[in-house]
Amino acid sequence: MSNLLNLKLGVAEASDLKPSVQVMADAGAVTIKPCVVVITKATAAALTLAAPTTAQNGTRITFVSATAAAHTVTATTIGFNAGDAAKDVGTFGAAIGNGFEVVAYGGEWLIVGTPVGVTFA
Repeated sequence: MSNLLNLKLGVAEASDLKPSVQVMADAGAVTIKPCVVVITKATAAALTLAAPTTAQNGTRITFVSATAAAHTVTATTIGFNAGDAAKDVGTFGAAIGNGFEVVAYGGEWLIVGTPVGVTFA
C-alpha cells in the first residue's frame, strides 16, 4: 500500500502525512485547510472561521492556545454544530493548552471530541 500512497500523495508512508500549522499571532480570519491553528497572541485574539463549502467536507481544524488568554473563535453565519447565533463563539479559558477540533460537513463546523477549556455560546 505504501507504493500507492507514494503515487497518490507523494509520501512514502501514511505516517509521513501531518497537518500544517497555522500560527495566529493576532486577530483575523483562519484559512480553511486541514491544519493545527496555534494561537500565540499574548492577549485575547478574536479569530473568525468562515462557513465551509460541501467540497471541504472532512476538513479538520484543531485550535490550541499557546498563551494564557481568553481567545475567541467565531464560526461566522452558521455557528458550531449548526447552532447559528446561539452557539457561534468558542471562548477559551485563559490557560495554555486549551483548545478544540472541528470537522467540516454539509456546510457546517462540527465539534469533534471534548473541547479543553473552551465554552460555546
